[in-house]
Amino acid sequence: MSLIKRFKMALAVLKEEPKDPIERGIMGLPMIRALSKTGLEIGEDDAIKIMAVYACIRVIASEIAASPVQFLKNTPDGKERVGGRLSALLRYEPNPEMTASDFKKTMTLNLELWGNGYAEIVRNRAGEVTSLWPIPAWRVTKRRDDKKSLYYAVAIEGGEAVKLKEGQMLHLRAMGSGVTGMSFVALARDALGLAIAAEEYGASFFQNGALASGIATYPHALSQEALDNFKKTFKERYEGLTNAQRIMFLEEDMKFQQLTIPNDAAQFMETRTFQMHEVCRFFGVPPHKIAILDRATFSNIEHQSMEFDQQCIYPRIIQWEEELRRALLTKDEKEAGYFFKFNLNSRWRVALATKTAYYTSMRQNGILNANEIRELEDMNPIPVECGGDDYLINGNMIPITAASQQKAPNQKGESE
Repeated sequence: MSLIKRFKMALAVLKEEPKDPIERGIMGLPMIRALSKTGLEIGEDDAIKIMAVYACIRVIASEIAASPVQFLKNTPDGKERVGGRLSALLRYEPNPEMTASDFKKTMTLNLELWGNGYAEIVRNRAGEVTSLWPIPAWRVTKRRDDKKSLYYAVAIEGGEAVKLKEGQMLHLRAMGSGVTGMSFVALARDALGLAIAAEEYGASFFQNGALASGIATYPHALSQEALDNFKKTFKERYEGLTNAQRIMFLEEDMKFQQLTIPNDAAQFMETRTFQMHEVCRFFGVPPHKIAILDRATFSNIEHQSMEFDQQCIYPRIIQWEEELRRALLTKDEKEAGYFFKFNLNSRWRVALATKTAYYTSMRQNGILNANEIRELEDMNPIPVECGGDDYLINGNMIPITAASQQKAPNQKGESE
């Protein structure tokens, strides 16, 4: 299908009234289910049942939920924390029914699975944000009105739709058109279809415990009644997990021929493992994060975790910070230097020796003071009169303000 035809189809869908939003596909356009090359139709409800998909989303959501959001303002003296309703909203309780962690996990689930995470922004008459309410991604369609302005059509019970303006919605989106994100299920349908097919094959293989045992033959023809009785007895005694590997007793003149397990049946576990790696690649999650340790070593796990932070979590955190600033702050607040920042120090996980070396270097070079380091470690500050806020430099470890008061030594090594 040409790009022009696809574009015309997209415009036609945007002009339609919202239908029952059971499922949403790639680019947010309505579609029933994504057909994979395995012949299986894949939907979001199927994808989340795959262990690797659920585990990857859970890891990402937990990491983001564990990082508190700070409301800050740039000042001539540096950054300062801002209190008030908006700060408490994002830090503790976005709405009366959710904690901040629940809110971030719900938004992340929708974002990772459907490609879009939506939350309605509720304001009072003064224009202040009072609450944030997540909306299931499959209920929302983003459209343009006659004036080409974007709005959100939210389907509700009875097939009706509520129209929300751009400023009434917090919208996190995956890669896509820039207006909406692409659905993970639509993109990964073939990999997901193979993963589901492998699981179904494995379940069927183990359910039929007598599959690989062998063949029983009888030299004479059996009547239909005798054959039915044999099938019934065989099924009761030898079929299923509970009867697997039982000793088979044969009747007179009956022979048993041992069969070997086909290679494709014996290797389905390798196929399942490969598909779990495929899912990890889609989400950017190292396999060891979901307990796949076949290639993990003591030395490389730390580096994989650092790459997970840099390539998976940090880009998502930046997306959250930018969208919160765009959707929740007024133009005047943005110009005044207000912004949001996730505190990632609480989830910094490195070896103790690495952390100690880092703090030592930052302390000796006057970059961090003792109280800033203690704050990173969630420790109480040292009183100011005891030097907790003093910056030190390498050498004599004296306050940085006193370094300029020392006289430089002359050529003979004596102070002038």
